[in-house]
Amino acid sequence: MNAALIWFIASILLFAAEIITPGFVLACFGAGALVACIPALLGLGIVWQVVVFALGSLLALFLLRPLLQRLSKNKKTPTTGMDALIGKKARVVREVSSRQGGRVAIDGDEWPAVVLAEDLEIPQDVFVKVVSYDSIVLVVEPFES
Repeated sequence: MNAALIWFIASILLFAAEIITPGFVLACFGAGALVACIPALLGLGIVWQVVVFALGSLLALFLLRPLLQRLSKNKKTPTTGMDALIGKKARVVREVSSRQGGRVAIDGDEWPAVVLAEDLEIPQDVFVKVVSYDSIVLVVEPFES
């Protein structure tokens, strides 16, 4: 079997293994194996192939890996559960105050709600913004458009 083909198959296997492992490390070795195909195709010996593989892998580890990690961190993970309600606009269904609380509606669901500001009462049919929560009680403030 040709040495260039062996390096190419090794790179494919390393890239495939990267799918099931975190960290982009195996992909860097896959890039090194792919670059090692070049000296193999040129007929250079195994020493040159291993040196090019090592250099290609190291370059990928120091240059490509940080770039890939930064790109993967930029993807915003979707918020779920109660965290998804923070920042949403809600309509007051029953007057909300800091003393007695009240109820607000978001997307057709009603939630118990309170305001943190003392002596603030928000009347019915006014829009508020969810700022946090405590258990299932939403903390709201007047909505500013």
